[in-house]
Amino acid sequence: MASPILQVKDLQTQFRTHDGIVRAVDGVTFDLYPGESLGIVGESGSGKSMTALSLLRLVPDPGKVVGGRVLFRNQDLLQVTDEEIREIRGRDIAMIFQDPQSSLNPVLQTGFQIAEAMLAHKMASKTQARQRTIELLKRVRIPAAESRVKDFPHQLSGGMRQRAMIAMGLANAPSVLIADEPTTALDVTVQAQILELLGDLNQELGTAIIMITHNMGVVAGLCTRVLVMYAGKIVEQGPVDEIFDRPQHPYTWSLLKSIPRVDALRHERLRSIEGIAPDLLRPPAGCRFHPRCPFRIEKCFTDEPELKEIKPNQFASCWVTMDRARAEMGADQLLDIRPGAASGLEPGKLVD
Repeated sequence: MASPILQVKDLQTQFRTHDGIVRAVDGVTFDLYPGESLGIVGESGSGKSMTALSLLRLVPDPGKVVGGRVLFRNQDLLQVTDEEIREIRGRDIAMIFQDPQSSLNPVLQTGFQIAEAMLAHKMASKTQARQRTIELLKRVRIPAAESRVKDFPHQLSGGMRQRAMIAMGLANAPSVLIADEPTTALDVTVQAQILELLGDLNQELGTAIIMITHNMGVVAGLCTRVLVMYAGKIVEQGPVDEIFDRPQHPYTWSLLKSIPRVDALRHERLRSIEGIAPDLLRPPAGCRFHPRCPFRIEKCFTDEPELKEIKPNQFASCWVTMDRARAEMGADQLLDIRPGAASGLEPGKLVD
C-alpha cells in the first residue's frame, strides 16, 4: 500500500471561554492515502468541521490547536511558518466551504475569484489563468463557461455557485481537497450532480478527498472509508461497506437506524437518537455516548474506551460492540431496541 499523503496524529483543538475549556477536537488520529475518498460523519457539534479547519490552521478565535501533528508529505503543518502554510493552502491542500454564498465575494466576478487563486500562488500568468478558469468551469459542468466567467455570484444558481467553489478548489491541482458539507442547502437533484462531479474528479485527477458531512447517504455514494465522530472524538472508522453492513459502535448503529434504507425490513421503523450531544465543557465520564446508549454497562460510566481494531481494518471505541449485542440479545430483539436511550433511563439489557 502507498504511504499516506496526510497523517493526523492526536489532533487537539480547544476554545477557551469564560466558563472553561471546550475540547472541540480531542485526540483525533487518521491517515489519508493518495487518491482516496474519506468521509467524516457525525451530528452537528461532533467536531467534523473543526477537524478540517484545524488541518489548515484556520480555527477561528478564541480557538487554538493545542496538540498533535498534521503531517503532509512528512512536513508538520502545525510547525511551519505562517508564510509557509499560506503557500500550502490552495496550492497543495484546498478546501470547499459549506456556504458558497458567503464564501464568494459578491462584488467580484466569479471568474476573477477563481483565477486569483492561481495568481496568488504564481501558478500562471493572467492570460493563462483566465484560460484555465474557463477550462475549470467547463470541467465542473457549468454551461456557457466563456460568458459565465464574467458573472457575479448573485447571477449564478446555488448549484452553480457550489460548482464554482469546486473549480476554485481545483485551480492549482491540489493533492488534497477538503469538502465541508458541499451539498448543504441544495436540492436532491443538484446534490446528486455535485457528488457525481466530485467522484469523477477523484477518479480522473487522483485528488484525495476528505468529505465532511452529516449525511450518511453522501458517504455511501462517494467514499471508500469513513470516520464516525462523536463529541470531538473518533468512535469508529473503517471501510464504508463494512461500516454500513455491520457497524460496531452503538452510535454508528444509531445513526444508520435513523435514516431510511431500501433494504430495510418492512416492519423495521425509523428511529431518532434520543437525548442530546454532551456539553463539551463538561463531558460525561467514561464513554461520552453512554447517556444515550441503550447497550451501556457499568464500565461505560467510568472508563473511557480506546479506539481499537475490532475486525480487520475496522476500529471502534466501545466496551459493548454491536457484535456482542447481537450475540447476547439476538437480531430479532435488536429491532425493538431504541437507537438512543434518553439520559436518566436504566442501563441497557447487557450485563458486564
